[in-house]
Amino acid sequence: MNALREVDDYVDLLLGTGTPAPALAAVAAAVAAPAPTPAVAEAAPSTSAPPRAATPAPSARTDTRATDDAESAAQGERRRRRGERTARWLRLRCGSQAYALELLKIREVVRPMPLLSLRGAVPSVAGVMNLRGQVVPVIDLGVQLGESPAADSGSTRIIVLEDRGEVLGLRVCGVEDVVIINDAQIEDAHASRLAPVGDRRIHGIARIGRDVMLLLDATRLMDMPLRPQ
Repeated sequence: MNALREVDDYVDLLLGTGTPAPALAAVAAAVAAPAPTPAVAEAAPSTSAPPRAATPAPSARTDTRATDDAESAAQGERRRRRGERTARWLRLRCGSQAYALELLKIREVVRPMPLLSLRGAVPSVAGVMNLRGQVVPVIDLGVQLGESPAADSGSTRIIVLEDRGEVLGLRVCGVEDVVIINDAQIEDAHASRLAPVGDRRIHGIARIGRDVMLLLDATRLMDMPLRPQ
């Protein structure tokens, strides 16, 4: 009898017509009640590793040594490149002495032509010439370098230099050939007895076979004054 009543009460509850039994009412209340808000767990203490110690900076002595090594290597590389540089030089003669001029500064070589004297010029100035409408001063290189003047002969030539927009002619006894000279072959003129002491017009000394040549600095020759200072 009790079992049947409970079944009836359950059916009435499903149909919404009866009063729920105490047990079922408790279940219904539990279902209808909002779910409890879960408690927020406290954050666990940090277990990360302690900060790493900073790497000590290299000492000033180490930095200086590295800088010195780098500078030494750079100097060695510059010396090696200078030794590898080659240039073409024009061999010429003034009197009994052999000279050479770097071909880069030479515009052309011409035969002697009539010269117009230049008043008030230094003794080495032979005059001025008309080179295809351009007035070019000409100096006797032998006189300029303390040798004898270049005599008129079939081998006499005028070497026309050009540098920084300036033009100058050099009267010489003769022109021979073009030679290739490596920088490593050039001796310091200040350390040799073959070159005049302190003459800045001499770039260096080179030996081709038994021939000793004084290498002339074309830029310094062109900077020489044409009139007394």
